[in-house]
Amino acid sequence: MKSKSALTTITVFVLLLSACGTKAVPTVDPALVQASAVAAANTMLAMTQAAMPTETPIPPTLEVTDTPQPTPTIPPLPTNLVLPSPTTAPAPSSGSSGGECNGPIVASKGENLFTVLINNKTNDLLGVSLYLNKNSWGDCGYWSSPAGISANSSASVTLPASNSCYHVTAWNLAGKPDFMNGNNFCVAINSTRYVLNVTANGISIP
Repeated sequence: MKSKSALTTITVFVLLLSACGTKAVPTVDPALVQASAVAAANTMLAMTQAAMPTETPIPPTLEVTDTPQPTPTIPPLPTNLVLPSPTTAPAPSSGSSGGECNGPIVASKGENLFTVLINNKTNDLLGVSLYLNKNSWGDCGYWSSPAGISANSSASVTLPASNSCYHVTAWNLAGKPDFMNGNNFCVAINSTRYVLNVTANGISIP
């Protein structure tokens, strides 16, 4: 459309010049006029195309892939430890190292000792057990009365004293009345003797 408009404008302009001239003007070759008009139209077309914006290619969209996530590893559950029941064991003797916590108490060489006096203030045969928590020497374990403590009688045992804490349990071996009592105590510094009084109602430490 722009090429035809330019060609028409040039043709009209040439004809006006021919009509307005007072002097004879040489005849213009129509071929030259057409060639000039075509050249002008081509120039305008080229300028128009150069001014038009070019399309910018859109980058391709990256395809999202599902990558499987690693499955978390569940650690094995710890096995519950079952402490053994107190068993009848002989009185401790001095040794070169402490005993195992699930066995009889063995005092380490050079450790301070103390004496426990257990008074049975019932009319029944009693079973008595003392459990030592691991002390600063690494000693721990159980002591139990070998044959029980007779009614209204006493028994004594020598055990580690250094930073030592004990749990004492007493129960009726005769069966009736059926009872089991317990108590805890820690050996004080420089203490050499403790007394435990056992009744059907509990264990007292004077």
